[in-house]
Amino acid sequence: MNRNAKVLGAALLALTLLAPLALATQVAYRSPSQMGVESALVVRGEVTGVRSYWNESHTKILTEASIAVADRYKGAAGGTIEVVQLGGVVGHVRMTVHGALSWTPGEEVLLFLEPFKGRAWQVSGMFQGKFKVVRNAAGEPFIMNAPSGDAELVGAPGAGGQALRPSGPVALDDFVNQALGRR
Repeated sequence: MNRNAKVLGAALLALTLLAPLALATQVAYRSPSQMGVESALVVRGEVTGVRSYWNESHTKILTEASIAVADRYKGAAGGTIEVVQLGGVVGHVRMTVHGALSWTPGEEVLLFLEPFKGRAWQVSGMFQGKFKVVRNAAGEPFIMNAPSGDAELVGAPGAGGQALRPSGPVALDDFVNQALGRR
């Protein structure tokens, strides 16, 4: 085997091994306290509807989740808000964004939000600003992290860091108060 064939073979092997890494979205780590400071709106609510649609120039698919606001912790919000993100399915066309959130009608969520276009909002830190609310047998609310999918957090603190992201259920009020610096 000549030298050029060996180099070509090594290059193809490297591309094959590295290709899955190219698909991951990299997102800068933001602690809940950073999001608490930087977010214009922090709310708890229920997902009441989800729809995907083309943007005006028909170049991108967006997904919009309607949220019925139950509690507002920061900022001004009406009874229902719209949260928009890149990606979704329209007809037979799917636009995938690695690390994008999934939305399920009926799910209860805590959201850290930033203004989008018009009166719509987007989740702060991509998936980092969405927390699923779960309730214990007594009906008390706790939060859980939203899954990150295949996104990579860049700059997240290591095992010795001061990460506020819960690894298990955390009382909703305690988490919100800590994230918003109300302790």
